Amino acid sequence: MKKIRLSSLIKHGVAVALLLALAPAARPIIDSAAHNASINKAIGVAAKGTPEEMVLAAIDAIREGRYKDAEATLDQLLTAEPNYRLAHLLRADLYAMRAMPLNSIGGGSKGPTDRLEDLRQEALVRIKRRTSPPPANALPANVLVFSSKQKYAVVVDTSVSRLFLFENQGGTPKLVRDHYVTIGKLGAQKVREGDQRTPLGVYFVTSHMPRSQLDKTYGAQADLYGVGAWPISYPNEWDKREGRTGHGIWLHGSPAQTYARAPQASNGCVVLTNPEMSQVAEHLQIGSTPVVITEKLEWLPQQEWQQRKEKALAKIESWRSAWEKLDTTTYLGHYGQQFRSEDGQDLASWQSQKTSVNSSKQWAKIQLEELSIFSSGGTAPMLVTSFGQDYKSNNLNNNMKKRLYWKQENGDWRIVWEGAANKGA
Repeated sequence: MKKIRLSSLIKHGVAVALLLALAPAARPIIDSAAHNASINKAIGVAAKGTPEEMVLAAIDAIREGRYKDAEATLDQLLTAEPNYRLAHLLRADLYAMRAMPLNSIGGGSKGPTDRLEDLRQEALVRIKRRTSPPPANALPANVLVFSSKQKYAVVVDTSVSRLFLFENQGGTPKLVRDHYVTIGKLGAQKVREGDQRTPLGVYFVTSHMPRSQLDKTYGAQADLYGVGAWPISYPNEWDKREGRTGHGIWLHGSPAQTYARAPQASNGCVVLTNPEMSQVAEHLQIGSTPVVITEKLEWLPQQEWQQRKEKALAKIESWRSAWEKLDTTTYLGHYGQQFRSEDGQDLASWQSQKTSVNSSKQWAKIQLEELSIFSSGGTAPMLVTSFGQDYKSNNLNNNMKKRLYWKQENGDWRIVWEGAANKGA
């Protein structure tokens, strides 16, 4: 049988469910000593790999007709993670293939069709990560400026069910690790309470609910959250301005009876395996760590990323400078037609108020501290700028945490919401 490349299958939309059908129907006759050596090598590799690497190695072995290697890898994986359902499914298929060829992952198992399809989709998502890794030396457009207090940033790409953790290395985001995640049953773009969707936008980790606290609060239902939960700031200021409802969107672990959940299985939360949630949690700072949830993470060459960062910084500096110079016309030119203040003022009302206020000023001094800039990305991108604002003038002194939301209007960024930062650095 002609060998077909996995990348070609995915490119042409062939389901991962057909991988097992591509394996040769008959096992090749080979030297037993060499085959045993191959098995031992597979076990050694498996012992060193992550569960994801091991399950992918098993799928590769099945596709190539190396059944013993696949069995050895899966046995080693299930010893370490006995509740890994996808690994159990593949192991059952290997047993079934001794009697007959299979035409799908799960073809050797009897069970609810929807659960088998969930496991097939998990396999597909994990394979896509391996075949389409992040571009080498590229940087995330969603993370432009860290404040000095922010050591890490989280970006969740809902299109590939993947969480990326970036470290602040002198102001430049460096990819530390990435993990498979589960999102809402009905996908992304949360609008209302109970819609079983994961929100899109820029959020911040607001607290930590350890398992002991969850047990006291939820009893037996606490097992749904695994090792613990890290709530994020949904709904944020823009969500509220848009009338979006709902609450309780968390990063959290998985139930004890399963190592990983399906790509779309939560009520809107972002769910990791318990070991991986614990790893990510080591880098989460309460009140500081941004969690950008986007429909697709945008990767940029380093030079293009630097240019986008400098343009964003220049835009907010232009706003600050015009305000400080009492250049009311230039200052108000930074606001878009969709603008609303936290008090509900529209653009006309805002322009009238600021014109009146600035006319009473003799001088002003404005400093922005701990500035951060993150982008929601997607088809309707927004810039979210957060900072400490130190305002001084001849008749007013004020210090506050502030947030501006910017959207593209006529090819330029314009402020569409301004007010106090409710949560997050």
